[in-house]
Amino acid sequence: MLTQAKRHILMDLLDNKAQYLLLAFFLVMGITAGSFTVSNMQDGAKEALRSYISSLFVSVQSSEVDFWKVFFHALLQDTLLFGCLTMFSLMVLGIPFIVLMMAVKGFFVGFTVGVLALNLGAGGLVAILCCIFLPNLLLIPCTLKAGVMGLRNAISVFKTRHIPKTPADKLMMSRPLLLRMLCVYGVSLVGVLIQSLLVPLLIKSI
Repeated sequence: MLTQAKRHILMDLLDNKAQYLLLAFFLVMGITAGSFTVSNMQDGAKEALRSYISSLFVSVQSSEVDFWKVFFHALLQDTLLFGCLTMFSLMVLGIPFIVLMMAVKGFFVGFTVGVLALNLGAGGLVAILCCIFLPNLLLIPCTLKAGVMGLRNAISVFKTRHIPKTPADKLMMSRPLLLRMLCVYGVSLVGVLIQSLLVPLLIKSI
């Protein structure tokens, strides 16, 4: 079964390599932009950010973490991301917005990495590896998969935009996409659980 899953993933990558490369490029660009934003801040802004992050870590380390609050916050972010990708995939002009969502996702990841590296030094490397890399092992591939499915559907919607469709026709056409998006979203929830339940424990141990 594991071999079948690997084969399916490989075939998916080969069949949609152009879409994956495009979205991965903008994701990496967003990560780079987020990291450079932190490194190019004025000294005063860096100091204020360093002070805020230090106080936040002290607060987390000295008090009990409300895991449910962290979980619902991470869940909301993930749900909004997948909701936007699904919505744009059903639009005639949704392609540039899907690409933009990848860049925005990358920017937030890169900004977070930059903040941790700036404020925690060697400890920041541990935080980056544990708190960012670990949950994103699932979140980023799921986001890319959802983006690729969205791109393919948005292209199909654009090509058939002049064909008359009733609301029932549109629902039937979008149903397979919605089910696949829901499946990928379900897998991404494992990353959300890691991010919301494991990350605070790792932060407390840094």
